[in-house]
Amino acid sequence: MPALDDHIDGLFDTYLYHITTPEKWAEIQKEGLKADKNGEIFALTTNKPEIVDYVAINQMGITDIVIIKFNPCNVGLQASGEIDDDNAGDSTTPYQQIIYRNIIGPPLLEKDGERKLDLEKVMKNFSELRGT
Repeated sequence: MPALDDHIDGLFDTYLYHITTPEKWAEIQKEGLKADKNGEIFALTTNKPEIVDYVAINQMGITDIVIIKFNPCNVGLQASGEIDDDNAGDSTTPYQQIIYRNIIGPPLLEKDGERKLDLEKVMKNFSELRGT
């Protein structure tokens, strides 16, 4: 059984990821990642390109993306009441979370990647990931 110290160390190596556009990223760097009108910030538990790209195209309708990462411990998130599963209703649902927080400050956010997406390639990669 792993030691408690190993478990705690693992928490600080855990990240959540948020997808946005380059234009919004410039704003987020200055003002922070703000919740929507319902007080929700959407995040993924993975930065796997097949998942990120699929969500960007199929749920957000964007192809020019920036992936932001943040550590939930550094943000002060606790599982109880502040993070919940997002029931998006598709095969990426297990990777999606809703964070109930008004804002995550700029110093806690880090750019994890940026790319332009090709719809056909994204769909092919996602199908291969699912084995279909």
